[in-house]
Amino acid sequence: METYISDLLYRHDCVIIPGLGGIITNYRSAQIHPVSHTLRPPSKSIRFNINLQEDDGLLANYVSSCEEISFASAQTKIERFVFSIQNDLEHKKQAKLPKIGILSVDLNGIISFEPDLKVNYLSDAFGLEAIQSPALIRKSKGIDVSKQIYRSAKSIQAQKTSFNWKVAAVLIPLIGLSTYVSFQQDAIGDKYANYAYLNPFKEKPASVYVPRAVEVKEKTIEVKETKITTTPKTVVETVKENTEVKAKKTIPAPNDKTTFVSKSFHLVAGCFSSKLNANNLVSQLKTEGFEASVIGQNANGLFRVAFQSYVTRELAMSEMKKLKASGKPTWLLKK
Repeated sequence: METYISDLLYRHDCVIIPGLGGIITNYRSAQIHPVSHTLRPPSKSIRFNINLQEDDGLLANYVSSCEEISFASAQTKIERFVFSIQNDLEHKKQAKLPKIGILSVDLNGIISFEPDLKVNYLSDAFGLEAIQSPALIRKSKGIDVSKQIYRSAKSIQAQKTSFNWKVAAVLIPLIGLSTYVSFQQDAIGDKYANYAYLNPFKEKPASVYVPRAVEVKEKTIEVKETKITTTPKTVVETVKENTEVKAKKTIPAPNDKTTFVSKSFHLVAGCFSSKLNANNLVSQLKTEGFEASVIGQNANGLFRVAFQSYVTRELAMSEMKKLKASGKPTWLLKK
């Protein structure tokens, strides 16, 4: 039974053991151990949730397909396995699941789970192993803080000095010119005073608007008379008839024979706690030729993915036999 659970963890994010709990996997990125300097590849972290008790049929269906037994016999075998685990927890306070982890019970009756880190259930990281590398020792260069402070203060002072000289170079000519104009205002004519008006003490004369004379060239426009033989009433009726004919041609008649057939029988391919993983499986199944889709969530919030949906039970059972014969585990759900 541990082998069946281990096989399912490679392909699914959650495997529920009815009567015991659920084993959940989550993606974990690559890690570097700070003490041993070991680089670990990406993997799946394993957790145990005792609240997942409802049977989704995934484990029983996989056991029945692998051992070629009925679904009820597979459920009975799972019940015996769960009974043995509970018996070990009651008497030995510990139950070991090879390749998965160890379940243990403390004095308060709380079940804890310690995963087996030797097995990597991430299929994308197949063949990658942990790499140990010696630590890199870098020599730190001493920095004289006092010299840096002195250099920064010197550069700031130089920037301030250059800025003051630039401001002085702009303001001194303007001050001198305005002073000269204020003392020579009587000698400067009104024409030149208005042209370069730099004296702030003299009142500026109001501007006077003089309109320009614009020549307007007359253009003659010839209008050709055309005779209209039809009356306005005839034109309006003709346009109205053409509009009605075009509307009749463009608007299709409603089809009363349209019927909708609901597909209530689904062949389930897996259940996921993450909707992203469910959509990834749907995309993979569609590339294989299936009309796969996400058919909602169960009571535990797991997203169900179906190979395909059918209208009748007979057609669904026939396709389920073909899928099992090709090595793809599935089970029938009526919704």
